[in-house]
Amino acid sequence: MRTPVVLLACGCFNPATNMHLRMFEIARDFLHRMGQYEVIGGIISPVHDGYGKKELESSTHRLNMVKLALQGNDWVKLSDWETKQESWTRTRQILQYHQNHINAYLYGSDHNVDINEEDLKWMPDNIRKRCVNKSVTVKLLCGADLLESFGTPGLWADEDIEAIVGQHGLVVITRSNINPSEFIYNSDMLTRYMFNIIIVTEWIRNEISSTKVRRALRRSESVKYIIPDAVIDYIHKYSLYGSEKTKYLAPKNIYDVTYLTPSPSDVLMDSPSPTNCLYICNNNLFNRNSRYDKMSIDTTDSFRSHTQIPAIKHPGQAVKIVTGTDGDHKIIRSSDEMKQSVGSKTDAMKSSKSCSNFDEIDPKLSRRDRNPQQVALKECKSCDENLIKFIFTKHGIQVISDVETIV
Repeated sequence: MRTPVVLLACGCFNPATNMHLRMFEIARDFLHRMGQYEVIGGIISPVHDGYGKKELESSTHRLNMVKLALQGNDWVKLSDWETKQESWTRTRQILQYHQNHINAYLYGSDHNVDINEEDLKWMPDNIRKRCVNKSVTVKLLCGADLLESFGTPGLWADEDIEAIVGQHGLVVITRSNINPSEFIYNSDMLTRYMFNIIIVTEWIRNEISSTKVRRALRRSESVKYIIPDAVIDYIHKYSLYGSEKTKYLAPKNIYDVTYLTPSPSDVLMDSPSPTNCLYICNNNLFNRNSRYDKMSIDTTDSFRSHTQIPAIKHPGQAVKIVTGTDGDHKIIRSSDEMKQSVGSKTDAMKSSKSCSNFDEIDPKLSRRDRNPQQVALKECKSCDENLIKFIFTKHGIQVISDVETIV
């Protein structure tokens, strides 16, 4: 004979997320699979406004959001009893209130509880038909973080832990990378009542948290599929969690940059001309021994009297750069010029750091005659492909290369 159980979740629900609802489904599936319990209902009990947590919206908004989140759910109900109390209520009292009223509703005055059905809208449907001559146990549905908090000195009173775990029991939803058994082992109280602690592992990892949802809303980021659509609409309607008061919002006209007001200390600088940029880059990148290697990019006149820029290097012209063995870089205009400048294909490959065939030994050499200095290089198709190519444009320099030879 299965024991009827109602799962009760306490918390801020600020706002309610899909993961809050998912916990009920995971727990019910597991308890039914065990064969010992029958879950007849679920209850969500949002915390009182007096809890005093940062960014806690009013209970009115939180209750409305939970109602919207539960639309279409036929077995989880909302209880507003906790929010109607004069101040924050202990978890033990919340569990006892709901369990006593359920059993009083089923079996009359035996539990000395006054029943007002207007206050029992959270009561599971058809509970009298499903619980004939059976007392109902209300178990606390929670995450592993709450179980761990039981071991924090001074946070929970021992009598509260004993009542929650010993009289009601816990259904703990945990992730695969957390070991809740260690939390139980580290607590004498939890070890004493470990028979009443049910651990349910959520193998489909989900890191949804209300804190991250609120952060996303402040930044006007999408939270679709994280919280129900009806809850999202409600949040935007009432501008909750700073969803309409954020510096991350883009201006209505993306071309309107008036919001970038310059500071009085800002220095305005014209972009360098294409020719100037070309000269500076040639001296800084291609000739490390140049006396102009420290020339500033904003230099405009000093270079004209020193060196005439080759005619082939103009905006839109692609050039090839070959790195020699001495570390200097040479601009190659054409394949013919490349042959003339290096003497031969073998010398060209020796002077280029982009060839990948330096370690291929000439098979004609005897084994004892081979040494690292005697290598025969063959033509490599990738040599030409790996040469760095620069395209000088009026906007700057475009580098085309897969090898970081110069930069």
